[in-house]
Amino acid sequence: MLSSRLTLVAALAAALLVHGAAQARDREPPAGHKRVIIGFKAGAELAGRSALAAARGRVQRDLPSVGAVAVELPDAALAALQRSAHFEYVEEDAKRYPLALTSPSTTPYASGQLEPYGIRMVQAHLLPQGDSLAGNRKVCIIDSGYSLGHADLPGAPNVSGYNGNLPWDQDGDGHGTHVAGTIAALNNAGVGVVGVAPNNALKLFIVRVFGNDGAWAYSSTLVDAATRCQNAGANVISMSLGGSASNRAEKTKFDQLLAANILSIAAAGNDGNNRTSYPAGYASVVSVAAVDVSGAKASFSQSNKDVEISAPGVGVLSTVPNGHGLLGSLSVGGLAVEAFPLEGSPQTGGTGALFDFGLGDAQLAGAAGKVCLIARGTVDFATKVGNCQASGGVGAVIYNNAPGAFSGTLGTAVTTIPSVSISQEDGTSLKATRLGQSSTVSVAQANYAYYDGTSMATPHASAVAALVWSYFTPAAPTAGRTCTATQLRNSLNKSALDLGAAGRDNNFGFGLIQAKAAYDRIVSLGCGN
Repeated sequence: MLSSRLTLVAALAAALLVHGAAQARDREPPAGHKRVIIGFKAGAELAGRSALAAARGRVQRDLPSVGAVAVELPDAALAALQRSAHFEYVEEDAKRYPLALTSPSTTPYASGQLEPYGIRMVQAHLLPQGDSLAGNRKVCIIDSGYSLGHADLPGAPNVSGYNGNLPWDQDGDGHGTHVAGTIAALNNAGVGVVGVAPNNALKLFIVRVFGNDGAWAYSSTLVDAATRCQNAGANVISMSLGGSASNRAEKTKFDQLLAANILSIAAAGNDGNNRTSYPAGYASVVSVAAVDVSGAKASFSQSNKDVEISAPGVGVLSTVPNGHGLLGSLSVGGLAVEAFPLEGSPQTGGTGALFDFGLGDAQLAGAAGKVCLIARGTVDFATKVGNCQASGGVGAVIYNNAPGAFSGTLGTAVTTIPSVSISQEDGTSLKATRLGQSSTVSVAQANYAYYDGTSMATPHASAVAALVWSYFTPAAPTAGRTCTATQLRNSLNKSALDLGAAGRDNNFGFGLIQAKAAYDRIVSLGCGN
């Protein structure tokens, strides 16, 4: 038994060290220090805390659910603590990043409501009672916050959150609001977009871990956030985030969650290689890869043995905080064409006849007062737009040199005319049939945006999981079936639309997640079969 003196010292150390439980946001440790997660051996926590105090360690976050703490330590103290008999492990407190690739880009409309392509790809529209039963499920979103008050997103009482890190109902980055819109954007009188569960029935709980810059958060912050989700009664945890290093505290937490009948879902990663991202790489977490509108693997999506399922993640249209998106628009001879603003384009507009500006690698006198239609390739986008502007052009439209659309940037170049990108198909069609016709191109602020990333695939999968599960709970036992988290996971995998090589593969996992197919399978065969 510890002496009373040692007990007092340890208790005082704990009181002094636990200053970071409600920290504003994660930050780099000071020079000469490391941030680590330390797991206590059974029965050794008080002695371990005393050892940390003696080593001038500063506890940044307590993780009682996994018997650990996140600590800033002087570099010189680390080796000795790694050998301490009080600690089960001393591991890096790894960083976790939001996994979207593009900055807010565009919406292809000026008004009205659109259904993003992913909704039908995942069969969210085909369930017999829609999302009318979704109120018995709660999805916890761990991200950059939630733009409460957005006209196209649910509010109280179905949305709540945790304020211990940063205000959950604010989102200066936009990533979390985009994720939330894919899950639950409202079917509301012709406004904006719709989510997988659009009828304001699904419950949401928000835990904010990223600041306004959306940069990163520590693994220990994620462990704490997941615990907050659990305490709030979440059934599904949606994590559009990840990083390269694993650790035992994080693994233990997600193992606990699955054992507690909570399904955790995370982004597979955007590096376009075979590295594993965490938390998606833990066996207790569903790893989600991204596909495009045709069902092809997204070029950026990770490919590895951990990929479990796929969902739409390329050019996903969803909500962002008011004014944080950019609306790109293009009209040629009265025909509206889907257009994406180039990053760095000024927010302005221009009207003139559509003019073939070739590759945009040289100035052309004939472009004065016209909208330049420019092929992608040879020179960078800034050069193309600059040449159009120098030629007197009033707007630049760059079309792809490969199938599909793309997003681009002007870098540090400063231009005065609006510039947008369009797909190869639209560009070649305009060149063949619409040159000389009156065209208007503009870039303006919007409340919606297209993002790419496994970050965008993840909320599709999370929402489908919650939606399907809502039919098979004690509150709604459709066909007498009630599913556990593990059974639901198995049913979703077995009912996925196979893509790529036959059976499970490293690009797509079991395939594209399918809400109606999973529902039908459970009704027919039972949970998990």
